[in-house]
Amino acid sequence: MHPPARPSSAPAILLGAVAVKLLRDCLEAPDLLANARHVRRRIVAWGGSEPTVLPHDAVVLSGGDLHAAMEHVRTSRTGEAVLPCAFGIHTEAPFPVEDMCRFGARPASAQAVTLLHAEDEEACWVEAVAQGWLFMIPSAPKAAWLLGVGAEIPELLELSRHIAPRIERGEASPSARFETAPRMLTRLSGPDWLACGTYALAFDPLCGDGTAQAAREASLAAATLHAIAGTNGSEEAVRPYLDHYHSMLLAGMRRHLRQCGQFYATGADSPWWRAQLDATREGFDWCSAQLATFPEPRYRLNGLTLTPLGSPQ
Repeated sequence: MHPPARPSSAPAILLGAVAVKLLRDCLEAPDLLANARHVRRRIVAWGGSEPTVLPHDAVVLSGGDLHAAMEHVRTSRTGEAVLPCAFGIHTEAPFPVEDMCRFGARPASAQAVTLLHAEDEEACWVEAVAQGWLFMIPSAPKAAWLLGVGAEIPELLELSRHIAPRIERGEASPSARFETAPRMLTRLSGPDWLACGTYALAFDPLCGDGTAQAAREASLAAATLHAIAGTNGSEEAVRPYLDHYHSMLLAGMRRHLRQCGQFYATGADSPWWRAQLDATREGFDWCSAQLATFPEPRYRLNGLTLTPLGSPQ
């Protein structure tokens, strides 16, 4: 989840084992987040069915915790490649291209709640109701963050059969509403710039892949810049790498929308869920049309290096 709140008050972030490994590999920090709170079970109540309990391997931390952990392992590096031309890396507005594609509208809010059952301190809950879905993540002993997507949290809890009886809401109001629908700039690179980060491309938190995507995106951006550093800096020389960067992120968004479609097709039979499914399908079609304008991939990501396809690994 990435609501626009200060890191110290942000709702919890749930990082799966794959995302944690990816961050550790990228930052060369094998012990990163070793002491974070663990979630061992994922309990899903979807499509009106009874809850399904699944084994899970994830850690829970706040946005501030993640920022602090990454600052702790950040080190100065020497011998970095020098770009042959002036180049901009944009992580927030204003972007060189401001047009944003939004694949649906899914406003959300979050609220701290008290857990009534000790077994929920190592479990995350996901529940679909007619007007949206609820996601509960334990944050401390007897405490959790509750994310509500779609209707306001009180309305979602009135429809909840499983999460509502397991919590006690405090007096604090939910956070301000923020948007969770997938979105991306229509263009993520240009002759002398590239865009990255949550403000340039964001995933739906339902799929739980946002942080891992950010790490993959950063790796691709670093590899792209490293490749550009080996050119003469002309537009003709750098364009293949920048087109590859944009097209790979576009393909990643298309895969994400396909995955979202599977969830929104089965959450509930109501106008809200059908509208989300329609928006997801439209987004998938838009991504497919955009990808058709790019050549087939010419490179693969090998660590932090772009290697031409067909060359030895």
